[in-house]
Amino acid sequence: MISKTAAPRIVVLKGDRLYGDLICRQIKELWKTATVQVFQRGLDALDAIQASIPDLFITGVKIEDMDGLEHLEPFLERDLPILIVTSRGDTRTFNLLRSVRYDGIYDGVAEGLGNLRTALERVLERQLYVSPSLVHHLKKPKNITLDALTEKEQMVLSVVGDGSDDQQAGARLGISHYTVNTHRKTIMGKLGLHHKGQLMLYALQEGYVLVTPTGVYYPGFQRKIRGIADEGKNGDTKACA
Repeated sequence: MISKTAAPRIVVLKGDRLYGDLICRQIKELWKTATVQVFQRGLDALDAIQASIPDLFITGVKIEDMDGLEHLEPFLERDLPILIVTSRGDTRTFNLLRSVRYDGIYDGVAEGLGNLRTALERVLERQLYVSPSLVHHLKKPKNITLDALTEKEQMVLSVVGDGSDDQQAGARLGISHYTVNTHRKTIMGKLGLHHKGQLMLYALQEGYVLVTPTGVYYPGFQRKIRGIADEGKNGDTKACA
């Protein structure tokens, strides 16, 4: 077990500053001489980690300047201990979690701050910690059925899931509204949905669309959608004669 007199350097990345400060307080109670940096922006946290590799990286899953779990992608092949602290239990988030590396995942709703110290100690010692409430979310589906959405259909779902009509979605995805309509019908058929309201509710509940006070986000697809929009702008640019 790591000594209480140890002085680990820890980077905390949480979109909610108050929650980040609460985590910082827990760390300081556990290791009084720990050096803790708390960030709300992913780019700032990544810059701090690049400048000096910490002993532990604690992060949430929803960071406003990051797409999906983009802030965890640089550490797929690195040995940095990572503890994810989250309150999100939607399907999309856990599908994304299967594609990144982490050493522990802590349910901030189910466990509060009660067991956070245990999670911190175990992850810093490179032992796995998973909140019991999250275990079933992390299991991969046993069967891939014909009803599973393709990646293209998931991207369309993320766009139309915020209420966009076929014309608006087509413009953002760089495809015709007829193609969007075809995908929409296929998606609704696979999911057993019958109207637009059900589709929007499904997209919100399953994490394809995230609505916050600062805007609407599409976890895991934000960069792709933005890239398509940028290509469209570039395609409209004409060289001067």
